[in-house]
Amino acid sequence: MDYVTRVNLKTASEVSRPELINFCLRNTNKQYLAIGWSYIYNSGSNNEISSYKDYYYKVKEGVKKINRALNVFRDTKKDNLFWTRDLDGYYWICRAMNEAQTILDENISVQKGKALDIGAVIPVEAYKYGIDVPGAIKASFNKPLGGITEKIYDKLIIEFSKFVFNKISGKYIYNLIQDDELISRSKENYINNLPDFDLEELVISYIQIEYDYYLLSNSIANKSTTIKIEGEFYSRNLENPSKAVVQVKGPKYNSVLSASSFKQFIADGYFVFLYANNCETNGLKNVIVITKDELESFYFSYKAILPGSITKWENIFSV
Repeated sequence: MDYVTRVNLKTASEVSRPELINFCLRNTNKQYLAIGWSYIYNSGSNNEISSYKDYYYKVKEGVKKINRALNVFRDTKKDNLFWTRDLDGYYWICRAMNEAQTILDENISVQKGKALDIGAVIPVEAYKYGIDVPGAIKASFNKPLGGITEKIYDKLIIEFSKFVFNKISGKYIYNLIQDDELISRSKENYINNLPDFDLEELVISYIQIEYDYYLLSNSIANKSTTIKIEGEFYSRNLENPSKAVVQVKGPKYNSVLSASSFKQFIADGYFVFLYANNCETNGLKNVIVITKDELESFYFSYKAILPGSITKWENIFSV
């Protein structure tokens, strides 16, 4: 399995979105992931659409650019894994039971599908997991303009998804890949267990507590800067006010994180915090490199007050 997929259950429905989600996830007979474009089922074309392929090309005729969700559904095979989310904020793990189908499937009426703007479905086996998921999954749902679907290629997230499905379903459907990298990330070194977004959250917590800063919530991954920063901070010390930014790179980042990229921030009066496997200060003042040992020491000192999404990664396979 090369990826797992995030799916937002949202169509241009004539009725409420809760009804769509209830139909897809809380259906007592069958569960589904669904996409829209139901307008193609007009009185003159019903007989022309008897498969997902027919549906796909019918939608393609009327759009300038095919939506990636249509391609995701087209490429889905049995046992592919998906994450979706309901309106209460609970995440669901879903296993594809078959390839994508049109709403002309005998289990879904055309009339019902049109009311919910369902054009095609993937029959799934779906289970409610909870609200506490790895940061990479959560961030995929929270991306502005993230679209209906996104593929997540992170190996740890793939293995986590397989593990969760096996555990919550009570079935052993998926074999877990116990290679050296995964074992290292899941058992021996908890820092490397953290997906990038959870690592960023840990570093941000470290700066706020150890350096007495507060995070500006509207600064996270500030897109107005040419060099991406994870966030902007201001000191709580009234006698010595200061401001700072931080850049975090996870274990997959093999290049040197150079302070030279942040000269403008330093010139503008910021302290620059850096965290990566390999950082260079380049002799610049007001650059603070956070080491792995410092972050680990902080973690074990403050673990009791850190979010569960961080602490769970001490052992991914005990989640």
